[in-house]
Amino acid sequence: MGVPALFRWLSKKYPKIISPVIEDQPSNVDGEEVPVDTTKANPNGEEFDNLYLDMNGIVHPCSHPEDRPPPANEEEMMLAVFEYTDRVVNMVRPRKLLLIAVGMSTIPGVLDE
Repeated sequence: MGVPALFRWLSKKYPKIISPVIEDQPSNVDGEEVPVDTTKANPNGEEFDNLYLDMNGIVHPCSHPEDRPPPANEEEMMLAVFEYTDRVVNMVRPRKLLLIAVGMSTIPGVLDE
């Protein structure tokens, strides 16, 4: 479970944590998509050692999008999750660590184990 209003508090206390992002886009060569080369310098002028992702913040908007109909099945949802995760990683380009946190809701049976 997330901490209510934590992001709002952090962004007010430390406004420099939010910055605009320049996204490199995949290119097409002979009709084939060539992915972004993340080994190059970050186009945003900042380099990051670590990226910590809470997948709840990615899975929910991919399974319940506001700007389009929801995915028709689990496969479409997973593809949307993978695409969005790739997009975030390509924006940040962590150099040392990518930590992906996947949580679950507590289930009484798990608590009994």
